[in-house]
Amino acid sequence: MAFQKTSVFSHSRNAPQRSEGAQTSALCLTVIIWLCALIAPTVVAAAEVRDLRLWRAPDHTRLVFDLSAGVDYKLFTLDAPERVVIDIADSTLATRLGDIEFEDSPITGLRSATRDGGLLRVVIDLNTKTKPKSFTLEPNAELGHRLVVDLYDENAVDKVAPREPTAARAATTAERKPDKAPDQRRDIVVAISAGHGGEDPGGIGYDGKLQEKNITLRIARELYDYLDRMPGYSPVMVRDGDYYVKLSRRPEIARERRADLFVAIHTDWYKTSRARGLTIYALSGDRADRENARRVAQKENTADLLGGVGSDLSLGSWDDDVALTLVSLQMAWSMEQSVIVGSRVLDAVGGITRLRKTKVQQASLEVLKSPDIPSILIETGYLTNPEEAKRLNTSSFQKQLAAGIGRGVMAYFYDAPPEGSLVAWQKANGVTPASYTVRRGDSLSMIAQRFGTTMAALKEHNALKSDGVQIGQVLKLPGGLEPATREHKIQSGETLSGIAARYRVSLAELRRLNELRADRILVGQVLKIPAS
Repeated sequence: MAFQKTSVFSHSRNAPQRSEGAQTSALCLTVIIWLCALIAPTVVAAAEVRDLRLWRAPDHTRLVFDLSAGVDYKLFTLDAPERVVIDIADSTLATRLGDIEFEDSPITGLRSATRDGGLLRVVIDLNTKTKPKSFTLEPNAELGHRLVVDLYDENAVDKVAPREPTAARAATTAERKPDKAPDQRRDIVVAISAGHGGEDPGGIGYDGKLQEKNITLRIARELYDYLDRMPGYSPVMVRDGDYYVKLSRRPEIARERRADLFVAIHTDWYKTSRARGLTIYALSGDRADRENARRVAQKENTADLLGGVGSDLSLGSWDDDVALTLVSLQMAWSMEQSVIVGSRVLDAVGGITRLRKTKVQQASLEVLKSPDIPSILIETGYLTNPEEAKRLNTSSFQKQLAAGIGRGVMAYFYDAPPEGSLVAWQKANGVTPASYTVRRGDSLSMIAQRFGTTMAALKEHNALKSDGVQIGQVLKLPGGLEPATREHKIQSGETLSGIAARYRVSLAELRRLNELRADRILVGQVLKIPAS
């Protein structure tokens, strides 16, 4: 059968003439058909799931779906067996779910299928019940649209995985005890918060590769190790892995761990490569006022407490005027102490790195809002400055900077040790710290008098040829309390060189301290780890 070619826009000369209305209707129908024909071939999925990333935190597992565009989705759970199902509208999968590692998570498998209407269904198989929460994120400078699914462990209480303390951390030098043993004296708790983490990389370096979250975690761990070796100090890591902790949650963790101080570690970023230097921030007055008002407004609905380590004071037991007065007084004390501790840290690191500001700055920062815990945020340097970024990325500088921060923290607490702490007992009984960082206005004679020694002893102990000292100079104190020696129990598969690398100490020093004539070690053997 032959078909005659026709045009939708033409009509035969011999055809009966149609009315003007009929012609208009036919033309409209023709245009609609023509538009549908144009559109139909281009109908594709509204979004692609381009990648899937997973992080395990102490209390939950986070999955982040990287998307090519914003999506509508629905999440629900099924049991027997436990599953979480995510239906993503008008989407396709452009990555392999089988490449994801589920180690240490409740996830046992991931699978997907495309359903009618372009619906992408992702099923998360679980070995236990979880409490899922989800939300979407808009694009930022580094990442596009994202769908975030948090699988909270059943009975999770936002726990923080504690790092293993050194075996001898609580040890003190018995020969210096002029009165009863300070067995019941508590440690000073320092909460260390490494900025960003997980799907939030923080600032990106000048080379497009360095990520703030990695550098802050390494510096935070170095600071933890430094304080952990000091008798009388018990550091706590707010984040100790590549996962994200909400900003509002970080000071809450510090409060739950009864912290005496909160230290947030960050790096800085600027649009040009010229900016450089370390800056320390404390909370600003305007943010403090807003936070005070918020706490009073919510006091009936929360178990908000003040008093930190010493006591718990519930705001809900007071009327609004009294509650506002109490929280304002507590916040004023916290802000004052934050500036003082920040100043001590600036004094201690001034000889290690360039300071962008020589005084503590004040800003409206979420993580510094605790009214009962002095809190500082340290911007350790600029990742957009090539020279500074390269230095921040080296383990030697990270260790050096963390030691400076640690000395500043210890100087603050030696000046005003918390009542009932081991440091307070040490100061009252003449037990001096191992070192002291020279501050503005110090002289050698003043330092000698402060720590109950002589100028001659200080000069001999530090090989000083004159009485002059410089701001930021670290002096060893005669008879000072040295850091506790760490211990390591050898596990199967470990080597001496691997242990040395793990603790960042030399192989020769490890051999010397343990009187080893060869590198042969035995499973279960306990090694002393030299102070790094």
